[in-house]
Amino acid sequence: MDLASALDLDDREHVAFVGAGGKKTAMASLVGTAAERGLRVGYTTTTQMPPPTDLPLVVVQEAELEQTVASATSPVAFARERVDDPDRAAAKVRGHDPSVLDELFEAEAVDWLLVKADGARRREFKAPGAHEPVIPSTSTHVVPVASVAAVGEALTTDVVHRPERVADITGLHVGDTITPEAVGTVLTHPDGGLRNAPAEASVIPLVNKADSETQRRTARDVLIHALSQTERCSRGVITS
Repeated sequence: MDLASALDLDDREHVAFVGAGGKKTAMASLVGTAAERGLRVGYTTTTQMPPPTDLPLVVVQEAELEQTVASATSPVAFARERVDDPDRAAAKVRGHDPSVLDELFEAEAVDWLLVKADGARRREFKAPGAHEPVIPSTSTHVVPVASVAAVGEALTTDVVHRPERVADITGLHVGDTITPEAVGTVLTHPDGGLRNAPAEASVIPLVNKADSETQRRTARDVLIHALSQTERCSRGVITS
């Protein structure tokens, strides 16, 4: 099953990715599926991101955004401006405000609008900060992401972005071993993967990097716990 089918995506979707350990990879997978389906797709962020290496990037201000994206060849990555002296990357771009993306989606400039809605500093797992995630209100799907590679590691900044926030949510202490239950708890916690998700959006947690049978079993344990914590999520997805 491809990722779009696992997420139950139709021909008009606005998908926000949050969390850590696979957002950009998941977005790239959906770009490929959109091309196979003959759909127009936009790729962007509401925060910051390194420019994608395999997509054309348009840096455009709000006033010209709809016309520029609607007339661009699909797929198109777009942002508001380049970031001067970015941290932890050779280059970064800054995205548009969520309300601007809401207007773009409602104008039907693209069929699928894929949005990276927070950052994780290339860690395997995270919990959002007070100002995160930045999710557009017209998002039809929110996908909280975590990497199964975090399980069994210590709850430190080597593996986790904002380990103290994970500790607050899970009851672990910084330095403790990360369990499947801890990852599952954060994925569907109101202050974790569900934070700022629009009420009508479908929320589908995704556990990535399950490349072996052992990792797939661990990922299933993560999702079983995640789905047991809420009635908001009807399914979870495991990817490699």
